[in-house]
Order: sequence, then C-alpha cells, then structure tokens
Amino acid sequence: MLEHRHLTHHGDAEKPIFSAVIKNEIALYSSLILTLDGLHGSGLALLRSVYEALMIAKFASLRKSDNLISKWIAGETIYLSNAILKKIITPELKELKILWGTLCNVSHATIYSYQVLTKFEDVEKEIAVGLAILIMLLGCNFHLINKHYVTREMAYLVKEYHSKEGEFERRRDAAKIAVQTATRFISAQARQVIREYSRVWQLAPSISS
Repeated sequence: MLEHRHLTHHGDAEKPIFSAVIKNEIALYSSLILTLDGLHGSGLALLRSVYEALMIAKFASLRKSDNLISKWIAGETIYLSNAILKKIITPELKELKILWGTLCNVSHATIYSYQVLTKFEDVEKEIAVGLAILIMLLGCNFHLINKHYVTREMAYLVKEYHSKEGEFERRRDAAKIAVQTATRFISAQARQVIREYSRVWQLAPSISS
C-alpha cells in the first residue's frame, strides 16, 4: 500500500505519516524491551522522537500545503513548539504539552535523563512511568493510523482484494481492544493525552512566507 499512492489517494502530505507508522512501531517496541529489562532511561530517550513523529504526521494530514511538510521532506530542523503546538487553537493541549516537556527533559543531558540505578526495587516507579508513557503514545498511534493513515480507498481495497476476508477489520478491532484495555492502567491525566491527540484540531490560519 505504501508504494501505491495513486490507489490509496495519499499525497506528499502523508509522507510524515508513512514514516511515523513504520518508525514508531520499531521505536515503541525497542522502548518497551528496554523498559521491561529495567533500562527505563534508555527506553524513555526513544520516545521523544515518537511523540514528534505523531504530532508532525497529524499536523501534516490536516494542513497539506504547510511549509512544515516541505521542511520535513528536506530534512530540515522543525521546532515543534513554534511549528505545531502554538498553531493548534483547539483543543487545549495541556497534558500533551506537559508530556512534551517531560520527554524533552529525559532526552537531553539533564538531571532527569537516563539512570544510575538498575535494581528493580530502585527503579520500579520509573519503570511504571515509562510504561504509562508507552501506553499514551500507543493510543495516539492508534488514532493516527485509523484516522489519518488508513483512507477510505485503502480500506476498500483491503476489504475487496485481501486474500483473507475480514482480516483488516479483525486486526483493527483487536488493536482497539488492546488500547482500551491498556488505558485502564494509566491515570486520568495520561488518558487525557490520548483524548487531546485524538480530538479534532482547529489550526490557526496559515501564513504564507
């Protein structure tokens, strides 16, 4: 599907989405393995890029002609706060901004980054925090895939031509149930992160440069 954009009706604006779908899957899995092994600091350091990819991908999907897309394709630096966060009028992204600050702290050389202890009894709380953030980002990733990556044309093609009838719907339903089950174990504030990401974003008017 990624190589047949003329069939799925994806354009250049979806390139950040393709990247996020593929790269986030690997980064989230790597972070999970590190966290379960007690290396919560290393696991958290991977999640800032996951967050950035999610925000850039959804923004690109909503504003297909924004300069951000061409900058991303050219490999230029994108300053997330100015390029995206400040351009979202509604909803208020209180918890998403708090999470962004947290991920910045742990991915730079601050007192919050990485770790000096590895015994489980010493890092149990930090591991729980890492797993909670993973669940938040997985919930956001589920929204990105189902609302911005999977087009109606794409869903139709899969339904009509996939060799195993109903597999697409079964996998999507299984993923939805998995996300719903996982979010029961996180706080109300953490669930709010997913809600803020999943809501309809109203963007500030685009300014041509």
